[in-house]
Amino acid sequence: MELKSTAEVFQFAKEAYPEAAVVDIEQLAQAGSDRIYYRIKNGVGRHIIATQSLNISENETFISLANYFAQSGILVPQILAVHADKTMYLQSDAGTQSLLDVLIQNGHIAAVEEVYKEALKELIQFQLCGQDDKFKPIFDELPTFGSEQILYDLHYFKNNFALKADVVFDDEKLEAEFVHFAQSLDTEKSFFMYRDCQGRNIMIENGSTVFIDFQGGMQGHPMYDVASLLWQAKAQLPHKWRQELVDFYLANFEPIATERGIIFDKKKWQADYKLLTLTRLLQVLGAYGLRGLVEGKEHFKSSIPLGLQNIAEWLGDSKLENYPELTIVLEQLSMPVFIKKFQ
Repeated sequence: MELKSTAEVFQFAKEAYPEAAVVDIEQLAQAGSDRIYYRIKNGVGRHIIATQSLNISENETFISLANYFAQSGILVPQILAVHADKTMYLQSDAGTQSLLDVLIQNGHIAAVEEVYKEALKELIQFQLCGQDDKFKPIFDELPTFGSEQILYDLHYFKNNFALKADVVFDDEKLEAEFVHFAQSLDTEKSFFMYRDCQGRNIMIENGSTVFIDFQGGMQGHPMYDVASLLWQAKAQLPHKWRQELVDFYLANFEPIATERGIIFDKKKWQADYKLLTLTRLLQVLGAYGLRGLVEGKEHFKSSIPLGLQNIAEWLGDSKLENYPELTIVLEQLSMPVFIKKFQ
């Protein structure tokens, strides 16, 4: 099976969704995935997005999730049509301005922090779907963010960044610590975890937050999503903001948990947040290593210093007990001379 040409995508849109009266098509810049996106226009502002990928399973998951979230009143793009071979689908267009764009354009001002708060409140609605009986058939099919996946992410970092960047470590000791680290976080898996919850995947349309690209969703810990959003390398959120936004998130989650009878240990979640943040930061460095150092993509290569600065900030604010070899690795990543190599 092969991907369709741009002309075939355009023709499918015209036939499958004629009410859009489309007249033009534009392929969008590809990011870190193998999915290909197109913005299909009709000249009067009613645009639609076409997505194609040969990963049928991922496509089916995204379509099921999108339909469920939309029916639950969560703001996501509407699925408009699906190709017969399921390699392509059409969605409503959530616009061109992401939360990260808003931040970059306006800076770290109070109004932007308020948008982050709105995004966190909406994120909670996503995550709580994992508790819904009607969502269970979809939820049970999602992969689990447990020790196996966490260990995979740690190896992803080691193989694609640490080894490629000549970080020095004792492999046997680091492996043993990775296993213990992954097992210590194998706790909360009863919520929908967005997985790639970051500013580029939250669009701002008519003053509302619209979430996109959640096909990587898993059964997992809600605080991982919070870490993903607040520690996005390009966003460089101030330390004060991160503290305020975590507190805001927990303060909004707690009464909902109480109302629904959900077991919620705030202190445990705060402790988990620290380690889940590190897990996310290392996974992201692995992605930067693969896409930047191995594949040579400039966007990812230029992001490496920001990712390393995040590690330095995390290490300066957190104690990593019982992980001496991992601490050695983090200290190397945080050294100014090491960061400078990638600038």
